Amino acid sequence: MTSHEHPNVSLTREGLEALDRGDFGWFDQHVADDVVWHVGGNNKLSGEHRGKQAVMEMFARSAGGISVDTHDVLANDDHAVVLGTAKGTTPDGQAFEYKFVNVFHIRDGKTVEAWGMSENDAQTDPIFDQLNE
Repeated sequence: MTSHEHPNVSLTREGLEALDRGDFGWFDQHVADDVVWHVGGNNKLSGEHRGKQAVMEMFARSAGGISVDTHDVLANDDHAVVLGTAKGTTPDGQAFEYKFVNVFHIRDGKTVEAWGMSENDAQTDPIFDQLNE
């Protein structure tokens, strides 16, 4: 039996790999100019980040220190959903691990809106605050 992956699954996996290697050029090409990126929780990154420049700055501030184990990517013609576990170490040496869900609205091969949520904001808010000092 031949398995065919939806193009938005492939695109999302490519994006996760690009983020893992710090390839922000990939994001520049695959994020809409007027993107809206929603970050859950109550930390320094929480809220809406509007426009490609704001999203790229958010990623630059939060890059590093986190590795992602992708459990699954589900997609259709409009959306992709990532289920995963993030792990890393804060600048003060504390190891962390949490589960997350990211939802992407994709149009013409570009993310036009995204939502990121962790399983426990009370646990992850201090982590994101430390990673963005």
